[in-house]
Amino acid sequence: MRTEAHTALLGERPDTDLVHRLESELRTLQGRIQQLALALRAPLQTEADVERILQRPPTPPVAVERRSEGGGHNYRGPERRAAHLWDELRALLVLRYQLCSRLAVAVGAPAVRDLLAAADAQLQREGFSGTPAGMAL
Repeated sequence: MRTEAHTALLGERPDTDLVHRLESELRTLQGRIQQLALALRAPLQTEADVERILQRPPTPPVAVERRSEGGGHNYRGPERRAAHLWDELRALLVLRYQLCSRLAVAVGAPAVRDLLAAADAQLQREGFSGTPAGMAL
């Protein structure tokens, strides 16, 4: 979604469409990260909180699919679902970092800060709290 503010911020550059798309992806990414953090009751208030999530070991693969032979003796119920949500949260935090890095190369760090603020403001209008302190750049 293009607005006058975005055009003023990014200027008339050939890569403006890419940056607008990345900004939209960033907003979507921020929203999903906040949804997962709420669902998992994962604090993101400090950099140490974020680092703890990033250092969590990944969920081991399922040895026997519960729908196949063996009848589900390897299925752990909601614990497996929560483990997958933790994996998703960790992956999205890494993806957010990569996206911000790409944006910084494309438009510079001050513009990325402004884009993050715009995405944060949009999420607040949608009912989310502000970007947790541990995710600040």
